[in-house]
Amino acid sequence: MTNETSSVQEPLLEQQEEEEGQQEGQEQEQKRLYPDPFYCPLTKKVMADPVVAADGNSYEKSAVLERDAAADASSYYSNRALKTIIEKEKQRLEEQGFVGALHRAEESLRSMYQQILEKSAFPTGEYRPLPDAYYCPITLDLILRSAIDPEGNTYERQAIRGWIAANGTSPLTRNALRVDQLRENHALEDLIDAELKKTEGSMHPSIRRWKESRTDEPEGDEEEGGGSNPYPTTQQEIDERSVGRKHCICTLVAILFVFVVIGASLIFVPFEIVYLTFGCLVCCSMNRPQERN
Repeated sequence: MTNETSSVQEPLLEQQEEEEGQQEGQEQEQKRLYPDPFYCPLTKKVMADPVVAADGNSYEKSAVLERDAAADASSYYSNRALKTIIEKEKQRLEEQGFVGALHRAEESLRSMYQQILEKSAFPTGEYRPLPDAYYCPITLDLILRSAIDPEGNTYERQAIRGWIAANGTSPLTRNALRVDQLRENHALEDLIDAELKKTEGSMHPSIRRWKESRTDEPEGDEEEGGGSNPYPTTQQEIDERSVGRKHCICTLVAILFVFVVIGASLIFVPFEIVYLTFGCLVCCSMNRPQERN
């Protein structure tokens, strides 16, 4: 009789444990503070050392090596971009009190030039600069279609393919690199997709600008050697692109400064003085003698 009772109770206990496990998993999902790509599919925890498998998905390194004990550790690429983004987001959420406010103010000032370039409004309390990990070191733009190399560096896919075709090396380390060694970085693309699903008001200005320009992007992915490569293939071309953007930023900052000075003068200086000064400048320009041919 005791054996029969225990045999009946065992399936019930297993079912109860399974239901409790499912409920616990649902509670963990609800308590998530970070985006889904931050969590390892195996451990269900935020990754500390994410690596990219051959399928483009990211895992916690220790967990995936324990699961695939026979696999070579070098077959998993360190996801440096994702690791940097996770660390930045953790730092942002963990900052509290006066020290945190000072740090956020410093970050806001440091990112002002970038914010102006992104055609966004004046800095707000909710604005935070996108980590550099979102940007391709070749194009200096947001990574739209990702490709990660064995050294853990992530690029715009077409840009790194064009670079390899021209140089056969990594643009960062100059080590030998082949196109067939590249993998997709799904986690980085998922983070951008999640940002795209936000409302226009809460979307980061960098992502918003990309969304507005996506209609001009081809839907398919150009294969290696297909068509011309619009991206830099030499360090000089990258430097020239970087200098050009710095000049653009300086021009925009100068224009913004003029508007700020004019606005401040209208607020703090009597309108009559501003009007008189402007009138004098106009009269001087009109009375300037014409140059003879």
